[in-house]
Parts: sequence; structure tokens; C-alpha cells
Amino acid sequence: MYRITQKVELNPTVTKLSIEAPLIAQKAQPGQFIIVRPLEESERIPLTIAGYDRQAGTVDIIFQIVGDTTMELNALKVGDEVHDFVGPLGRPTETEGLKKVCVVGGGVGCAIALPVAKALHEAGNQVDLIGGFKTKDIVILEEEMGQACTDLYICTDDGSYGYHGFVTGKLEELIQ
Repeated sequence: MYRITQKVELNPTVTKLSIEAPLIAQKAQPGQFIIVRPLEESERIPLTIAGYDRQAGTVDIIFQIVGDTTMELNALKVGDEVHDFVGPLGRPTETEGLKKVCVVGGGVGCAIALPVAKALHEAGNQVDLIGGFKTKDIVILEEEMGQACTDLYICTDDGSYGYHGFVTGKLEELIQ
């Protein structure tokens, strides 16, 4: 079993969990994912590895509460254990040999943008990170993203915060 060491509500429908999983934490790389099953009778679901701490032996996952399994996962508390936590899976994002990059994420998709941007930034690249959200009220990971890049651009569809418009508009502006 894999113990929950931290639980943070990022907004009313998005939660971050840190899970004690030392073997996964040792091998995890940006762009990979895990399969989690909160309870023995739960469905298995894939979730992006949103971060990891090799020294503490923990892996972070971020999920939006949209169905039965994510509701079961969200009902767990610090100290509880998830039944299955398998990974790391998938091919890691290539981060070497680049100079200037732009990482784009939208909503809960910023969970994968964050570790990728962080790895690229730590490799010495200039990293522009564009995070898109419908409104200011649901912005997540702003501080963490700001630390993982050279320049952070938050976009909101309704203009309530940052750039008014979609991430594609900001990306087009940066390219020009």
C-alpha cells in the first residue's frame, strides 16, 4: 500500500496528493504517469506525475474530481493508503539539447506542464510557460510554475486575470 503524506485542495475541483512511493520517486521523470487505484474495488486510472521528491520518496499527483474514481481518491485523507500505485510509465519528455522553449498547459493540464518546465529550466534553457484557465478562480500552481520557468504567462478565457484569451493567442504573440 502507498500512504498519502500530503493533501492540498488547489481549487474546489482539483486536488494534489503526495504519495509515499520511494521506488517510483527514484525513477520518475518529467512527462511520465502512474496508474492509481484508490480502493481495491476502484477502477484503475492513469494520472500524470506532477512532481516527485527522490529524497523524501514521494510522488505528487494532481487530479480533477470528475467521476467515481476521482471522488473515491479525493475522499482519502493524509495517512490513508491507496490500494495500487504503479509506475513510472510512459516515455519521459526529452529535455536535453534545447535552448529556448515554450511549455503550454491548460487547467489541470498544468500538472504535466510543471515538471516538464522545471526540468527544462534546470537544464539551463530559457523557458516560457503559458498556463491557461477559464477564470482567475480556478488558477492552480501559479507560484510553482513561476519558479519553474524564465517567464510565466497566465491566460484566462474571460480576462479576469493575466492575458485575456486562449493560450494559443499568447503563444502566437510570443512567436512573433
